[in-house]
Amino acid sequence: MPEGPGAREPGTLPPLAVVVVNWNGGAVLEDCLGSLAQETYPGLRVIMVDNASTDDSVAWTRRHHPQVEILLSETNRRWAGGCNLGLEHLAAEDWGGLILLLNNDTVVPAGSLERLAQALVCESAAWAATPRICYASNPGRIWYDGGIIGAWCGWVRHHGIRRVAGDMPLEPRFVDYGTGCALLLDRRTLDRVGLFDEGFHFYGEDADYSLRILAAGGRILHVPRAIVLHKVSMSVGESSPLKVWLRSRSHWRLLRKHWRWYRWPLLAVCQVAYLSGHSLFHLWQGRFTTALAVWQGILDEIAGRPYDT
Repeated sequence: MPEGPGAREPGTLPPLAVVVVNWNGGAVLEDCLGSLAQETYPGLRVIMVDNASTDDSVAWTRRHHPQVEILLSETNRRWAGGCNLGLEHLAAEDWGGLILLLNNDTVVPAGSLERLAQALVCESAAWAATPRICYASNPGRIWYDGGIIGAWCGWVRHHGIRRVAGDMPLEPRFVDYGTGCALLLDRRTLDRVGLFDEGFHFYGEDADYSLRILAAGGRILHVPRAIVLHKVSMSVGESSPLKVWLRSRSHWRLLRKHWRWYRWPLLAVCQVAYLSGHSLFHLWQGRFTTALAVWQGILDEIAGRPYDT
């Protein structure tokens, strides 16, 4: 645990609300909500925000998990908007506990919520905390072990991705950003940082929010002993042109929003190198449409073209 003037002694765990944003997630909800139903965290409540699903997600949840609170959105507000709906609901009732934003394509092993919450409670400098996230298809391999954001190069990446979990350290540490796949928030974060930027159509919302936490004076704590399993890219596909296009658009929006003018000369060089490498990798794999999407996303964001997804 990070030590210093911000550290404090463990105490009773505060109540915890888990907000799960769902859109047509019938294929994954059983594992996610089932794992949460097995949790023994004291004071736990689960809120599912449904983004106007057209499958039977809502009916299935009401039938199999009647204890889950359901908030219905009339339209698909996507991840950021769904999270905001849940956060606004909790703020309106003056919720004073912790809030975990959790993807619907995850599984939470027993005890992970307590370890994650305890670490956040014991480090007053941290306004948010993240668990180690491993591939659900290969739990011994890491998908996220802390987020890294290059202050000058603008590269945003996961630490430890695809590494063997047993080879990585277990000590908590502060990181640059927390993935929205599983992001635990202190109430101070909601009070001082506010809601997510829904201008991020898909991807980038968590990196943007993390940078806003840091700018407001908070820190983000990564807790490797807390584990979440993730069914990676169940929604849009691991290397689909749509995913790459969305990521490119959101990344450009993130750079324009947070990087000051004096960083742009080096930033531009680094970004061209990164995007070129990304595009060439897809060409080498024979994914020509995906390679084109790397650049098309940037161009569409610069031009301000409307989304049609």
